[in-house]
Amino acid sequence: MGYNTAISGLDAAQTDLNTIGNNIANVNTVGFKESNAQFGDLYAASLAGSAGASTTPGIGVSTVDLSQNFTQGNIQTTGNPLDMAINGPGFFIVNNNGTMDYTRNGQFHVSSNGVLENNGDLPVQGFQPVPGSNGRFSTILSNLTISESAMPPQATSQAALVANLNANDVPPSVTPFSASNPNSYNDSTTFQVYDSLGNAQDITLYFVQASGTGSANQPNQWDVYYSAGNSSGTTVATGSLTKLQFSNTGQLVSGGSASFTVSGWGDGSASSTISVNLSGSTLTNSPFAVTSENVNGYAPGTYSSISVQSTGEIDANYTNGQKKAIGKVALANFANLQGLAPISGNLWSATATAGNPLVNSPGTAGLGVIQSGAVESSNVSLSSQLVDMIVAQQAYQANTSTIKTEQQDTQSLLQL
Repeated sequence: MGYNTAISGLDAAQTDLNTIGNNIANVNTVGFKESNAQFGDLYAASLAGSAGASTTPGIGVSTVDLSQNFTQGNIQTTGNPLDMAINGPGFFIVNNNGTMDYTRNGQFHVSSNGVLENNGDLPVQGFQPVPGSNGRFSTILSNLTISESAMPPQATSQAALVANLNANDVPPSVTPFSASNPNSYNDSTTFQVYDSLGNAQDITLYFVQASGTGSANQPNQWDVYYSAGNSSGTTVATGSLTKLQFSNTGQLVSGGSASFTVSGWGDGSASSTISVNLSGSTLTNSPFAVTSENVNGYAPGTYSSISVQSTGEIDANYTNGQKKAIGKVALANFANLQGLAPISGNLWSATATAGNPLVNSPGTAGLGVIQSGAVESSNVSLSSQLVDMIVAQQAYQANTSTIKTEQQDTQSLLQL
């Protein structure tokens, strides 16, 4: 029986050495999680005495499990924006020939057909943006496509400005208003807009303190006019925009929203209708100033780079200063991580023991966040593994000594 006991010890020690060797071999594998061999003793009820009694010797050892250590590895920066590290729980999802597998290795690249893939050329799974939804994403997993197509221009349709008008101003000396005569208005401001072809055009707003009945002025009322000029400096539209009414505390009470139409810019572009919002403007004893300006629309742009947010959102950046969300990386987690089965390619496959994958966006439902331009190192502690290897090697040598001693005892019996 001593032979069998020693052989089981040899098998256990060899399993321990194999496990440690695999950990050491993967000390530089991105996203790798070390494993630990777990053992249990063996007893047989058929031996003299009942199983578990103090007079019952054991019959060896068996490998109970290979436990995986899912602690966080160190995060190392790479400078590649497509490299991603998960800071916290969760796994990237990849499509392995129709089967969803999971990994902590975020070394990604774009394939020749624009699909985001891992270093094993498996498509990374995520959520696509919902068209026209203003930032919402689908909840259905699909391959993430990195589009490098150009961004078309967007014509300006809205302009929001906040200005302060000087309460000490008096009505202009010249009437009626004329954009070409500075003596016919008090103040003006110019902002840039874009037509349907992406050409930059100028809009100027003119502020005129209104006159009251007879010789009495109405400092709380201001007329606003507009003038549109194209890139060649030609005025293509002008007119009255709105009348601002301020309270006696200088707050705007009416006339803050209006719109005008430019029927043609003279460059072949479509007509433009622009809504102007002056809400928040004030009337105080301070010089005229524009404190805020927000105008939509932009020129065409070409793809320049990509960026990944901590929420997993992937944005394409363009030369016109704009960016567009083109997808969001999905993460998955499991109730029982020890139920995940490791497979080649630094992947895990889900088993019934692991439970159903809980798929969500990074930073939600207890999942970690994404760090772009970085990867997660292996969590193998090389020094600990080397010490464990010495212990496993001693166990192996000790079990061979048991076999040698058993052999000597057998020889002694045969010589009687």
